[in-house]
Amino acid sequence: MTKKLLISIVIPFFNEQENLGILFDKICSFIKSRSKEKYEVLFINDCSTDNSAELIKKLIKKKTNFFFYNLKKRSGQSGCFNYAFKKMNGDYFIRIDSDLQDDPKDLTQIVNSLKKGKDLVLGIRKDRKHSYILLKITRAYDSFVRFFFKIKSRSFSCSMLGVKYKFLRNLHLKNFDHRFLPLILVSCRGAKLSTVNVSHHQRLFGKSKYNILKKLVFGFFEFFRVYIRIKIGVYNF
Repeated sequence: MTKKLLISIVIPFFNEQENLGILFDKICSFIKSRSKEKYEVLFINDCSTDNSAELIKKLIKKKTNFFFYNLKKRSGQSGCFNYAFKKMNGDYFIRIDSDLQDDPKDLTQIVNSLKKGKDLVLGIRKDRKHSYILLKITRAYDSFVRFFFKIKSRSFSCSMLGVKYKFLRNLHLKNFDHRFLPLILVSCRGAKLSTVNVSHHQRLFGKSKYNILKKLVFGFFEFFRVYIRIKIGVYNF
């Protein structure tokens, strides 16, 4: 009998109590529909101050393949991913946001592409639900990436991503590096990039952790900082 692939779905969260119950149900439905793979789900709490942690602990209480981890200090998504890299057992790492703007149904496309042998599968949001200004900033960022890294992709900004674990081995992300994970994996780890179209929904509850000022002022600074780190080999095996 062929051994089932183990796939790790990683969900970092900070103050998303209204969204997590809905997301939990959607993830459970997705896993139930996938009998040919095994899954583990890692919920990683980035020091939430609402009832998010208590809610998740209650929801996963009877789930043997669902895990809750609580960071000791605020570390952002990069810190959550570093923790996940050490705790996950899967052959593949899949990330998805906790704010319901990503659709768990699209995990099907990510997983199917990975099973076909793809190294790194990035979601491309075909109908982004962002403001006009934020869309312009995102397109400018994507243009920078194409110019400096010569990587052909319509976008690099989607949070839904799947990758073979071997490309993550011994990887330690610096603060805010999670936004540039595809660039790091392609440029420093040799992963070949593939893309799939995914949905993008309006946020129903809570507030976005990324505002336009942060994107505009800090986004491009972070880009060039990561660019330098990549060029000097900080993220190499």
